[in-house]
Amino acid sequence: MDHSLARTVSSQLTTRLRDRILSGAYAPGSQLLQDSIAAEYGVSKIPVREALVYLQGEGLVDIFSHRGFQVRPLSIAELEEVFRLRLQLEPVAVAAGARKASAEDRQAAKAALADLNAALAAGQLADSGALNRAFHLALVVPRLQPLTGDILSRLHTLAQRYVRIHLSPRGRSKRATKEHTALFKAWQVKESREAGRLIRLHIEETREELTEYLQGGASGAGGESAPR
Repeated sequence: MDHSLARTVSSQLTTRLRDRILSGAYAPGSQLLQDSIAAEYGVSKIPVREALVYLQGEGLVDIFSHRGFQVRPLSIAELEEVFRLRLQLEPVAVAAGARKASAEDRQAAKAALADLNAALAAGQLADSGALNRAFHLALVVPRLQPLTGDILSRLHTLAQRYVRIHLSPRGRSKRATKEHTALFKAWQVKESREAGRLIRLHIEETREELTEYLQGGASGAGGESAPR
């Protein structure tokens, strides 16, 4: 296999494995066996290992001597750090996006919100994490704040598994839709201070509920304590 083809296979595997981790198809703490993955996708172990190493760099996979790769467990420590960093960056970035976004940027954010709301209304929680990430990043307008956009994209990728858990209890999806809609309305009409305030409240509330959930310890989350 030439190097360019190997990179293509590795890239495709990275996307597929990332999607499985973020959707919960690969549970937190579960082993990622290179032989099994290679057989499933009909490839050699080389691109599988490259994909897993890349996902390790994203913070989604851990590697241990003599045990190989596993999906990184959920933890309160990671949750608090991710959301603390989001609180430091996202309200300011969203407020700036509200002031600077073009008409096309505002239409893109509106479409991202519509996609997210449709998935939540249909109960498609496996898709909600990625769509939630897309909506939040649309409010930042990464083309105008590229470095901030890159950092927040990484943080939202790490937050995605937690967000999926957060949306699971009955009523949370409707509340999320209400909060996102209010946030977008303020952002759309350039009410930057209000948009910054609303996104801060939204992040803080999500963090508090997820922390309480993980501390309660229930099966399925893996790591230090598993959600109910």
